[in-house]
Amino acid sequence: MQLGFILALLFSILIAIFAILNNEVVEINYLFGRAPVSVVIVILASAFTGALIVGLFSLVGRIKFGFRSREHHNQLKKMEEDLTRMAQRESELLEKLSRLEEELYGEEEEEPPKVQYTQDITPE
Repeated sequence: MQLGFILALLFSILIAIFAILNNEVVEINYLFGRAPVSVVIVILASAFTGALIVGLFSLVGRIKFGFRSREHHNQLKKMEEDLTRMAQRESELLEKLSRLEEELYGEEEEEPPKVQYTQDITPE
């Protein structure tokens, strides 16, 4: 950000020097007439107008980026909620499986096979 500001400042200084070196008066044709104007004013007004247009386009881009960023943040929040809900559901299902295995193997003499059913998918 600072580099861009420094480059813009240097470019502005170069434009000002160029404008001062060309200080003749020229006649400008408008839609409604003609007027004698110094080249300095024409150059500086053109540079200012160009900077203003670039600034407006940049502002529009930043606004669009802000909307996209907010949308992505909302999507991320929804996905995190879904992940939490799925982890809770997994935990419930594992508890139910454990109870069912206890019912099934609890009456028999032999011990049920040790199987690990869980994966760690909890959000960080």
